[in-house]
Amino acid sequence: NEPHAYIQGEILECMACSDNVVRAGLTPKLKDVETLVKMLTYKCTQPEITRGKKKDENCTLYVPPINDFAIEIVEVAPGEEYQMQDVMSPSVILTLNGSGTLEQDYSQFILPVSFGKAAFMSANTSATVIADADGPGLKLVRALSNVHI
Repeated sequence: NEPHAYIQGEILECMACSDNVVRAGLTPKLKDVETLVKMLTYKCTQPEITRGKKKDENCTLYVPPINDFAIEIVEVAPGEEYQMQDVMSPSVILTLNGSGTLEQDYSQFILPVSFGKAAFMSANTSATVIADADGPGLKLVRALSNVHI
């Protein structure tokens, strides 16, 4: 029940399914300032920053203090490839930077990826991430359930 803002750096926000968003401005959507004022705690504290855990040289896992989801940041150098591990839940992949391909089933399914493109990955499947050789490398984020991590 606290408002939050991002002042600098990159932001990635995953949200669980809910209907608890209360807006106070900067949107054409419904604004409910009265409810927002009632629900705030008005405590000043330091933010809780989720630090990632390096799984290997290409992948960092971020697990927030809730069971709904986790995210992995995958970075692949130009011309290199990385095997994403299979997980027990579906996941969504978003390209943050660079270009390349996602390949599944020994190149049977090839999906070109570049900044802003998203992909769905079924549970219990893996994919090979291949960064274009002539680009800056490839940076992806994968949102997944952390129930089975």
